[in-house]
Amino acid sequence: MLRHVENKEVTGDSQHGFIEDKPCLTNLVAFYNWIAVLVDKGRAQRVAVNDLVFKRTPMMSGIPQGSALGLVLFNIFAGNMNHVIECTLSKLVGNTKLCGAVDTLEGRDAIQRDLDRLERWAYANPMKFN
Repeated sequence: MLRHVENKEVTGDSQHGFIEDKPCLTNLVAFYNWIAVLVDKGRAQRVAVNDLVFKRTPMMSGIPQGSALGLVLFNIFAGNMNHVIECTLSKLVGNTKLCGAVDTLEGRDAIQRDLDRLERWAYANPMKFN
């Protein structure tokens, strides 16, 4: 039956998974490529939550939120943030926390240096912290 479905092209090119040479990963890569092409063409995005729909905003760069590879690519992008920090940095997906003891002047100065470094990192890597 599988050979017949494959020979007669019943499923089409868009089907991935349980198809020879088209595992789930090829689905993710093909979809990501489609999104990347749209971003390169100046695609706009908008957010909708229940009945609330926000206006379209041009996407100049980045990975659309909710994309399959977005989290992996963000982790790679933000990975070098660790190299500039002397206090404790904790990242969970897009949330970044800086921690340090400020019970001494040295501790206060260290965390301030790290805040300054993170600000420079964000500026150099077109990223904003909330």
